[in-house]
Amino acid sequence: MKKNLLITSVLAMATVSGSVLAAVTNGQLTFNWQGVVPSAPVTQSSWAFVNGLDIPFTPGTEQLNITLDSNKDITARSVKPYDFFIVPVSGNVTPGAPVTRDTSANINSVNAFLSSVPVSNGFVGNKQLTLSTAVEAAKGEVAITLNGQALKVGSASPTVVTVASNKKESHISIDMNAKAAAADVAEGAAINFVAPVTFAVDI
Repeated sequence: MKKNLLITSVLAMATVSGSVLAAVTNGQLTFNWQGVVPSAPVTQSSWAFVNGLDIPFTPGTEQLNITLDSNKDITARSVKPYDFFIVPVSGNVTPGAPVTRDTSANINSVNAFLSSVPVSNGFVGNKQLTLSTAVEAAKGEVAITLNGQALKVGSASPTVVTVASNKKESHISIDMNAKAAAADVAEGAAINFVAPVTFAVDI
């Protein structure tokens, strides 16, 4: 009995002693949340943007994957593209409800272009990245692509969007990537990009 008590006492003292000598250090993490207030689906009288279930499509906020190279320059790339369709419709278009496709109408052509230069947010000094004319952005640039083609600003330089052979739909995939120098990005900063795209649809 005495032997057991002695061992217990020694262990207890060792525990207390260890607690007294331990140094407390702090580590901080920064968490970011971002969202966009949903807007009404964009529709015309004869066509609409829809998802794969024919539900009216409104773009939300996609995530960026950001990596650092050995010089601490960054590459930002969308985790997944925006994926949707343009289809001829008849009747009313209701948010959250499948559209009625107009099977008697054909899509003759679809052109797309950037309404303005993409806005870059979160960079040092409010730096704005230059729009890339290539699919892959160089340092200091942002590239917005549609079905693998780089989008340009203005209706004078549209991207021709492929239409299905039966002319009943046009599939669209919009992606982005950007590169920036280490000096233009603060550690822990939250960055994002906004790009308005206009579609000219001939039904």
